[in-house]
Amino acid sequence: MVELQDPFLVSVHLITDPGQAKSLQHAADTVLAWVHPELQLFRVSERAAWQQKPKRQSCHASASFSANHGPPQCQPALAVILFLQEQYGGEDQIVTLHRALQRPPWHFHHTERVNNGRRMLPLTPCSQDFFTLAPGTPLWAVRQVHYGKEIVRFTVYCRYESFRDMVRMYRMILQRKLAQRKEDFCFFVVYSNPDTEIQLSFKRLPRGQSPAPTESAVIELRVRDVGALVPLLPYPCTPISEVRWQTEDYDGNKILLQVRY
Repeated sequence: MVELQDPFLVSVHLITDPGQAKSLQHAADTVLAWVHPELQLFRVSERAAWQQKPKRQSCHASASFSANHGPPQCQPALAVILFLQEQYGGEDQIVTLHRALQRPPWHFHHTERVNNGRRMLPLTPCSQDFFTLAPGTPLWAVRQVHYGKEIVRFTVYCRYESFRDMVRMYRMILQRKLAQRKEDFCFFVVYSNPDTEIQLSFKRLPRGQSPAPTESAVIELRVRDVGALVPLLPYPCTPISEVRWQTEDYDGNKILLQVRY
C-alpha cells in the first residue's frame, strides 16, 4: 500500500447562504493558519438564491447545548480539532484563538467534560468547548499539547453498529493504514511532515445515538482510480463533473471523490 504525501488528500466543502461565503472562508482560513498559513483545507461556496436549505433538521447551537456538559443530544457527524503547541506561541496565543472562536461568525455549540486528566486549555482544564460556523457545518475545537507535532484532526462520528464498516470503507478509499485503533476510536495519518500532521479519525458513538450528517458540508477525498472503487462502495457513486464523483458512506454522509491524475 503506497502512501502518497498529499496535504489535501482530505478536505471539506462548506455550502453557505448567499453573501456569507467570504466571511466564512476567511474565518476557516484564519483558524487553520495557526497550524500553517497555507493549510487551506476548507472551500466555501454559496448555494444559489433559488436553492432551498436542506430540509433535514441540523444541529443548532442553542438547541444542542448540554446543560450537564456532556455530549450534545444532536451530535454533528463531523468535527475539526486543532492540537496546538504552547511552545510555539505560548498560552496567551492559544487562549487568544479560543476567544476568537467565541466571536462572529463563530457560534458556541456545546461543552464536554473531560475526565482523563488531560489539560485541554489553560482556561478550561477539565472541559472541551466546541464551536461552529453555521448550522449544518462541522464542529471546531482547540486543544493544547505540550510536545510532538501540531495536528489538524478531522473526526467522523459513527453509529455504534456502522463503526467498523465506516473505517473499512474510508481505509479502502484513502489507501492508508490505521495509525491507532481502539474499540471506539481510530485514526489515519493523512499527511505528515516534521512539524505538522493531518489526521482523519473515527469516533464510535454509544448504542442508540445517531450522528446528524452535516448537510452544509461535504468531505472530499482525492483518489487515483475511481472506477475501481465504484463497485466496492455501499451506495451508488455518480459523476458530477469531469473530476468529481459523489456517493455516501454507511451513515448517510455525502462524500466527494476527486480524481487525481
